[in-house]
Amino acid sequence: MSRIRLTIAYDGSSFQGWQSQRGGNTIQDYIQTALLKVSGDALRITGSGRTDTGVHALGQVAHFDAPETSSMNAEEWNRALNVNLPPTIRIIRASMIEDDFHARFGAKEKTYRYEIDIGPVLNPLRVSRAWHHPEKINPEILRRACSVYIGEHDFSSFAANRKDGKQINTVRTINSVDVAELPHGLSITFSGNGFLYKMVRLLVGAAVRVAEEREELSWLKGMLKSPGTSKCQYCATGEGLYLVEVVY
Repeated sequence: MSRIRLTIAYDGSSFQGWQSQRGGNTIQDYIQTALLKVSGDALRITGSGRTDTGVHALGQVAHFDAPETSSMNAEEWNRALNVNLPPTIRIIRASMIEDDFHARFGAKEKTYRYEIDIGPVLNPLRVSRAWHHPEKINPEILRRACSVYIGEHDFSSFAANRKDGKQINTVRTINSVDVAELPHGLSITFSGNGFLYKMVRLLVGAAVRVAEEREELSWLKGMLKSPGTSKCQYCATGEGLYLVEVVY
């Protein structure tokens, strides 16, 4: 078989996340349906990780194994899949890759961006694409709060309970967090070696509470120093989150 790597972008607002599930309204389900139409075989696609309901992607990465009988090259797969996908899911790039490439286990770093619209009225074109939060957020305090996350920490206080009940290692390394002021509000960009279930949204929610001066910076630091003793209760909405890039 030939292994093919895909870079995928999608508007997640009308889907139930990436992971295939009963009901079929997920990114993975739509791509696998397109693969079936193109190849005639029930091919399974493996993504770099899950994105939740409403979360968007600019650079999700996935792979699948093309049937041995297929003579299609990567560019032909790219075109054929896009013809059979809804316009809110696009294969940005397809390429032949080594057989040992694995979209999930080979990922070394992921970058997520979170967008917050702080205007009094949300522009209709920003609906489902940013967290509308018209409260006073101090950008400098937000930067100080986000800088606390940098480094290796046990982030169990910033992870929602997994639906499958599996116990996993909650230690992760965040390499950088950048806060930018934009015409419509703020963006926070996280890069790290991996992120737990709803972790970015919980990190954003906690940092915003501090930047609104509703919580002290020591509260946030305490959850990192005593991981799991208490859980962050402030989870930002999924609609402001974008998976930007996966590095291998």
